[in-house]
Amino acid sequence: MSTYVRLVRYLKPHLSVLGLAILCMAVSSLLGGLQLGAIFPLADRIVTNKAIPVASWMPGWLAGIVGWFNGADPRTMLTVFALAIPVLFFIKGLFEFWQQFYMNDAAQRVIRDLRQALFDRVMDLPLDYHQRSSTGATMSRILFDTGVIQNSITEGLTDLVFQGFQVLVFLAIALSINWKLSLIIAVIVPLIAWPIRHIGKLLKKLSQQTQKVIGELNSTLLESISGIQVIQAFLVEPAAKAKFAQSNERTYRLGRKFQKRMHSLSPLTELVAACGGAMVFWYGGRSVLDGEASLGTFLTFLLAMLSLIRPFKRLARLHGINQQALAAADRIFEVLDTPSSVLEHPKARVLAPFHREIAYEHVSFHYDTQPALRDVSLKIPFGETVAFVGPSGGGKTTLVNLLPRFYDVNAGRIKIDGLDVKHVTLASLRKQIGLVTQSTFLFNDTVRANIALGKPQADMTEIVEAAKSAGAHTFISKLPKGYDTIIGERGELLSGGERQRLAIARALLPQPPILIFDEATSQLDAQSEHLITEAIERLRAGRTVLVIAHRLSTVRLAHRIVLIQEGRIVEQGNHDELLQKSPLYRRFCELQLMHAEPSGSEGS
Repeated sequence: MSTYVRLVRYLKPHLSVLGLAILCMAVSSLLGGLQLGAIFPLADRIVTNKAIPVASWMPGWLAGIVGWFNGADPRTMLTVFALAIPVLFFIKGLFEFWQQFYMNDAAQRVIRDLRQALFDRVMDLPLDYHQRSSTGATMSRILFDTGVIQNSITEGLTDLVFQGFQVLVFLAIALSINWKLSLIIAVIVPLIAWPIRHIGKLLKKLSQQTQKVIGELNSTLLESISGIQVIQAFLVEPAAKAKFAQSNERTYRLGRKFQKRMHSLSPLTELVAACGGAMVFWYGGRSVLDGEASLGTFLTFLLAMLSLIRPFKRLARLHGINQQALAAADRIFEVLDTPSSVLEHPKARVLAPFHREIAYEHVSFHYDTQPALRDVSLKIPFGETVAFVGPSGGGKTTLVNLLPRFYDVNAGRIKIDGLDVKHVTLASLRKQIGLVTQSTFLFNDTVRANIALGKPQADMTEIVEAAKSAGAHTFISKLPKGYDTIIGERGELLSGGERQRLAIARALLPQPPILIFDEATSQLDAQSEHLITEAIERLRAGRTVLVIAHRLSTVRLAHRIVLIQEGRIVEQGNHDELLQKSPLYRRFCELQLMHAEPSGSEGS
């Protein structure tokens, strides 16, 4: 299916609005033709007092009107036209207003739908897509590319329909007066069409390059603003400015090239049309001088031909606008057509409340070609707290991220209560898992809204209870507006430990039977860590808790410790058992776990 056809399909739900716009365009064009046709009686009957010729093709009603004009007093006609002209312009202006309003409304509706579809798709795509695509590039497609398409509808589609009507009306007037001379259009159109097609190919290529560079510009901008603290701390403002300037300059140069070629079409079209108009003027002028045609006939024909110049100019630009829109649409449909690596089974079942066992069966996973897990088998009974430890990059986070299907295994399977997680609905699976990560993300909203993210219908009592369980209630109560305090973008108005405790409260509120803490205490001071450790100890009753941690106090809470290295489980047991039988665990404790306690104390 062509890009253009797919794009036009988004207009289908809004054909009623588009139809009103087209109707207004048709009426406006006919009124424009009527204005031009008024030159007949003005020039021939009023100025030169000559009878208006009745053409053989005229229907009876039109011949009757011409007959009335021929028999009317010139002064009466002059008065009638003086009164009719402002009325005619008012009605025409009214229809032009409504045509623009309805066409813009249709364009806004299409872009609303397109942006929503694009955003919905981006939200549904798994983490591996977002890791491959920069945030700036994704934002560029949702905001800039859809804006290009909006322009192609409001300007391009309007020109296609309205200027098309204009061509039909003015060409019909010219043909009715002198069809042989009107055939000059057959010469003009090919002379205009060839450069339009040639330049249009260049415009699409330039547009694709421009949209790609704008994506890079957005990425640079987002990265620089998000990392402003690091940029200023390391005194690299000049480098950041230079990087942005480079992308900005490329955007400018490509935009200049595009506009240069785009606007070259207008004078070229005008020149060709003017040459045709000059031929008409020369031939028609001779006809008037020789008495073969009246002044009104000649002026009407000449103006009809000259009136075709503007529609042809607008239609010439239309190809460039369409090429730009098609380039943007290609980028949008590329995202919409991106296959998801995590798919819900057509017959997926709703996962019943977890109550027995999580089982990893010979699980392997790799990022592109980089192995992350190798033939991992592990069973976790309901109610057990399991701590995963090991060197960075060993596969701990990957192991827990496979459980809520942020990624899908490449080999083996993961079961909850005997059901493969691929055979249950994503919603019912993720509803039973609470997640707290090291890199806490909070929204620029109130404390209350951030805690209630996973359970918007929660009442205040539930929210406060979750905050208390996470050790967050005390500091929340001291905020200017308590639970109604806005915490800023990414929660920047809070400390790292406070943000982490809010994230824990958010995970606890829906009371999921499975809790995952991915280094959740890494940003907490000793006092906060102690509160969270106590909370985990309280909350683990009746839940399965998976903990990735580097701190001894957190690991000791676990019923079982799983040591992971290079994507494999190398040892399992409790803390005391592993200290006795695993040199690797003893070394890990010395190098990482033991060092965490002093750093935590210093933070207090």
